[in-house]
Amino acid sequence: MKLIAQAQQEPAVTTPDGAQRRLLSYGGNLMLVQFTFDAGVSSWRHSHPHEQVGYVVAGEIDFVREGQAAVRLTAGGSYYVPPNAQHHIVTYAPTVLVDVFAPLREDFLARVDKDKK
Repeated sequence: MKLIAQAQQEPAVTTPDGAQRRLLSYGGNLMLVQFTFDAGVSSWRHSHPHEQVGYVVAGEIDFVREGQAAVRLTAGGSYYVPPNAQHHIVTYAPTVLVDVFAPLREDFLARVDKDKK
């Protein structure tokens, strides 16, 4: 459980698509995560059993979810991903996203614990 976090002080994990992932606050069934991307990045198409709500803090992305047309989002935009839905993004500017996952991502916690050793 992590109740309080300051994003710039949290350790970053580099994802396979080159994003910097920082775990912010989490506990119970919720997790808040920050992703920072360079411009010109396409994240891999993926799915997970978690619900996800995201917010574009800065930047410009195309948000793509299976069965829907891509949607261009800029700072202030948000999105929802239901469980097990294929989705990905494409960035057009340096981008910061904040995502909430429910239940929390045990796979993200396992990675942080591994990096601390």
